[in-house]
Amino acid sequence: MGLFFNRWSFYLSFISIGFVFLASSNSMKERIIKWFGIHPLQILFYFTILVLVFGIIGFSAVNNWSSALRSIFTVGFTLVLTVFLAYIIYVGQLLE
Repeated sequence: MGLFFNRWSFYLSFISIGFVFLASSNSMKERIIKWFGIHPLQILFYFTILVLVFGIIGFSAVNNWSSALRSIFTVGFTLVLTVFLAYIIYVGQLLE
């Protein structure tokens, strides 16, 4: 089970990069706000927190250097992305 979380959290961390660019698109932003009533960066923030938790669970499946590197990258990258998105959301709320 841990190997499942290890691999998929790694894949989902790369998918979150694509979501950052997609959420930055102005036309897509307006559609998502209209459909869900929430800003796309907030959706991405919650998604990266979920991937971070999966990455931490994936540490239980570390049995060689490649899975360890995969877990370290996943947790480090999603942690940085989560802090970055939290900063953007917080500053954006201040400016409104």
